Amino acid sequence: MKKLNFGIILIQFFGVVFLINGILQLRLFTAAEKISCAKKHLKSQNTAEWMKMFPTKEAINDFWPSVFIWIFFALLIGIFIISYLNWKSKISSLNTILVAIVLYVLLRFKFFRREIISLPFRPLRNFVSNDYGIQCLIEGIIFTLIGLTLLYFSTSSRLFGSKNDPLEN
Repeated sequence: MKKLNFGIILIQFFGVVFLINGILQLRLFTAAEKISCAKKHLKSQNTAEWMKMFPTKEAINDFWPSVFIWIFFALLIGIFIISYLNWKSKISSLNTILVAIVLYVLLRFKFFRREIISLPFRPLRNFVSNDYGIQCLIEGIIFTLIGLTLLYFSTSSRLFGSKNDPLEN
């Protein structure tokens, strides 16, 4: 097993952050119609469109948790991916544990719900399309691919050492 490698930890951290944000954007794409309705008619909840999308009070109360639970699912997927990659590359499991702890702390601070990673990409997203659903789809695909690419190259590249690395035990 190789010892801790902070370069790998950093790349895996950013890979999982992009993966989580990408999966969240893809989930927002599937609920884009309801999200647009909620944004437009939140103040006047008695409109016909609002009643069609959210017929009962429980419908709106159950809607946002069903969207944001995908952040947790994406976190689990990311942790499983880095666990597998680290195991396959014989990298210390402490790397996985550190990344998981930092991501869990970010999750608790609602980092992903605020879509902080998406903010710099909003002008580009608005340039591509005016439709919120298409924007989320494009951003979700791009972020998911960036995240998976970063995760793949975090352990398979020779940036952080070769096979004859002196850190191996």
